[in-house]
Amino acid sequence: MNKPSALLWMVFIVLIILPTPAGKFIIDFASGIFLIITIIPLILGGIGWFTWKRIQSKVQTCEACGSTFLNSQMICPICGTTIKRTTDFLENIPASAATIDIKSEDIDL
Repeated sequence: MNKPSALLWMVFIVLIILPTPAGKFIIDFASGIFLIITIIPLILGGIGWFTWKRIQSKVQTCEACGSTFLNSQMICPICGTTIKRTTDFLENIPASAATIDIKSEDIDL
């Protein structure tokens, strides 16, 4: 392939160095592409992490065989054991019954 001539490189460098609208456009364009290349994977990774955590919160483990499955099932798909629902019980407890009273004490050293 033909290599670009040195004159073409010099023109490109002069456009970037000199404060002309063309140089500013090239710098802005390059910085925009750099931001897109770095930010999009971070955003997709964050979305994937939140999705994984949401799926993990809906997964339940069978006490009999140790298999994992989604919370919507009432019977373990592996061993057939009926699953106890503990989340329904905890949701019906009033907040005043779940609070703990703490009393401070002075400790003399």
